Amino acid sequence: MSSLCDNLWIVSLGQNIKRLRWEAGLQTQKALADLLGVPQPQVSDWENDRYAVLETLTLIKIAKGLRCSVDHLLAGMDPDYDQVREQSHAIAAAPAGADSAGEAPAESSARTEIPVIAEGDAFPAGVAWSDGARERVDIVQWIARPGDLQDPNAYGVQIRGDAMFPAYRPAMIAVVSPGNRVQHGDEVYVQLASGERLVRVAHAVQGNFVLQSYNHAYTARFAKPREIQAMHVIVYSRRRNC
Repeated sequence: MSSLCDNLWIVSLGQNIKRLRWEAGLQTQKALADLLGVPQPQVSDWENDRYAVLETLTLIKIAKGLRCSVDHLLAGMDPDYDQVREQSHAIAAAPAGADSAGEAPAESSARTEIPVIAEGDAFPAGVAWSDGARERVDIVQWIARPGDLQDPNAYGVQIRGDAMFPAYRPAMIAVVSPGNRVQHGDEVYVQLASGERLVRVAHAVQGNFVLQSYNHAYTARFAKPREIQAMHVIVYSRRRNC
């Protein structure tokens, strides 16, 4: 395993439950408790990791309430498990002829492979900015197109920094669909008029946007529509290169 994997942060089940609760729009523990039909102190115990182990049925119940998978609840708790899970997903999704290094075979097409750029880099060719301009981009690798991803302009963003920790860590790939309409609370890859390109959560506020990080060490950014050149929705993430 690479040194990058050795240095990845480890998160707890409680941290994941709290983050996913916020992502689901449940701003209080009581809101989740009411949804699941459990006392609020029990949700507090979950989020503060007061249980050494949660039963499988409890994990399924929480996942159903938060509209996520059990894998989302367990993400980041064990890097080796994350790696095995992502490898199994990649094997299941890989098209015939794809090589292990992630390079697109000569006969691959946009239907079977999507390009991956590094966070902070320009969108892949074929994806236009809002003003119609296009930029040269550097593709760091190609990955198998998920079977349910129809957007022909879809691409991946390889995470560089820790602004979106614990949901995203360096070397993880966020899969982006420019064809999706941005909704309040979506994770996005946003191009600002200043030239900055960021992975953030977009909150619509009175016709403007607040671009928020999961990592509280980063302050939220306020952006008016004219300051946003493009904003593309992240549809899901996968862990690679570990």
